[in-house]
Amino acid sequence: MDVSERRWKIGELAKATGLTVRTLHHYDEIELLRPSARSEAGHRIYTAADVRRLYRIISLRQLGFPLADITSMIESDDADPRAAVRRHLDAVEAQIELQQELRERLGAILGVLDDSEEPSTGQLLEIMEVMMEVEKYYTPEQREQIKKRGEEADWDEIERHQKEWSQILEDAEAAMKAGTPATDAQVQELARRYDELGKWFSAGFTGGDPGLKESLNRVWAEKGDELNAAYGRGPEVNEYLNQALEASTK
Repeated sequence: MDVSERRWKIGELAKATGLTVRTLHHYDEIELLRPSARSEAGHRIYTAADVRRLYRIISLRQLGFPLADITSMIESDDADPRAAVRRHLDAVEAQIELQQELRERLGAILGVLDDSEEPSTGQLLEIMEVMMEVEKYYTPEQREQIKKRGEEADWDEIERHQKEWSQILEDAEAAMKAGTPATDAQVQELARRYDELGKWFSAGFTGGDPGLKESLNRVWAEKGDELNAAYGRGPEVNEYLNQALEASTK
């Protein structure tokens, strides 16, 4: 039999294409792919022309096009597909942006958990909650500024400073628990470097933008204790270092 004369039952076509019978039923119901014939018992029979149409549908689905756009794109060879492609491209780019934001957030969370001696699910949830709260302090325009600055940043240098920051907090916490006074020279040196790193991170984060700097100051004024707690150090460690820094300037 000539291939062009061959007929496929729905189960055969599903097996050949890797689709499910349920999917082919759905395509029939929405009139995306109607079988050209029926058997005497009323079963769907697909022709070679139906199969060619189905493979066009499959190709467009693999590109991510929604069924509604596929219907309009294959109904007529004269139809201009640019509008549908443009809509789909916009949707894909929006999804990529969301995935990039998710990647950055997960990277930030992982970095914090890596710095913790015994990270827990509870700490993860606390970090996520604080991060979501902090985002509310920035306007959409400021969040876009932050994102762009992050794309241009030297992340190797940032990682080195983050490790130093974590080590300072760890050393300060150990000194505090050991009862070392804030006036101790070594503690004051930790406080001085802690202050320098804080200013470095702030300058890199805000880029000198006064509005962004104001938002950042509000975050630390209102959420500082929660941030310190979520990132593995209680507010008392920060206060201890502030006392040491104040003592060093007298």
